[in-house]
Amino acid sequence: MPHPFFIRPATLDDRQAVTALFGQSYPDLLPNDYSADVLQDALPLITRARGSLLACGTYFLAECAETDAIVGAGGWTDLSPSRGVSGIDLGHVRHVATRPDWLRRGVARALIDVTLASAEAHGMRQMSCLSTYTARDFYASMGFQEAAEIELTLAPGVHFPAIQMTRTLADPALA
Repeated sequence: MPHPFFIRPATLDDRQAVTALFGQSYPDLLPNDYSADVLQDALPLITRARGSLLACGTYFLAECAETDAIVGAGGWTDLSPSRGVSGIDLGHVRHVATRPDWLRRGVARALIDVTLASAEAHGMRQMSCLSTYTARDFYASMGFQEAAEIELTLAPGVHFPAIQMTRTLADPALA
């Protein structure tokens, strides 16, 4: 029987554990969809936990109830990861990852459910997501639709292909 997990808000004290999670997840899961050259430059940048996300109050962790291990992370902000401030009712899914040995146990789905509920409770009506190629099908299963393929600039000269995806949270006329 799989270990149960619970979702909680992240804190700055979680920085080391979240960095370890990213360091397990991305190098293991992304090589099927990205070249070694892209990952060589990108992984050092995307496997570090960001203090601003950990402290924002809308970034969440999945924690194993039996071992206290962090097995997933993800959340949202009203700041775009690529261009800063965005529309008043547009939120952005941020830095979602699951530990590879916890895939297919509902961790990412639970994190996205909490993320979307939190965003809607804060007045967001649309959500945007910059998906990896690897997570494309997962986000589609969560109701996101592809808008465009894009190339993120992670640092000067470091580019990472991704997919811009969107989802409507609520019809303002029904709210």
